[in-house]
Amino acid sequence: MKNATWVTRMAETRPENLPDEMLAIAAILGDLRSFDALALRYRAAAYRVAQSIAGNELAEDAVQESLLLAFKALPSIEEPAKFASWLYAIVRRVALRMSQRTRRERSQRIDLDEALIEHSEAFARPLAPRDTFEEAWVRAAVDALDEDHRLILKLRFYDEMPLKRIADFLGLPLTTVKWRLHRAKQLLREKLEPEKEGLPKRARSTIKS
Repeated sequence: MKNATWVTRMAETRPENLPDEMLAIAAILGDLRSFDALALRYRAAAYRVAQSIAGNELAEDAVQESLLLAFKALPSIEEPAKFASWLYAIVRRVALRMSQRTRRERSQRIDLDEALIEHSEAFARPLAPRDTFEEAWVRAAVDALDEDHRLILKLRFYDEMPLKRIADFLGLPLTTVKWRLHRAKQLLREKLEPEKEGLPKRARSTIKS
């Protein structure tokens, strides 16, 4: 009867409204829709972690590889309720490996490669449009924070991720996440206070909140 109730609940509830544990178990049983819901739930967080370790250029590839590895390894997960922190560990390993590989490849570049990168406009031109001065300035201040505070600040305000979900992903108590967010805003306020009146409205509200 218990299993029948669980199956009925799965069928009647939208995947995005289900807890991680139920989605992970359903994904293990072959429900791709449930894994997709988990992947969408934590993709932004995974990207932020990969970005902080491997840089912007490799972050997207690191996330894709991490999600593929997670899907294949899901039957081996010991605690489905801790899917988020389990995925976090996978992302860190993949991003570190990619970062180390990239450093080795850069050290082996021949002189011609370096000359092309230095002098070719195609290599030098950024692929994405630049932020406005104000946005770039605020982001620079955020990026100057230490990793613990920077990551939580970006997840909460850039990606609008709920605090409980951040705590699950990082494997931290909710109280710790709240304190780090509070401290991160204090540190950011100290960096931006002298010029805060010239910031965009969204940035000012982030600092004051």
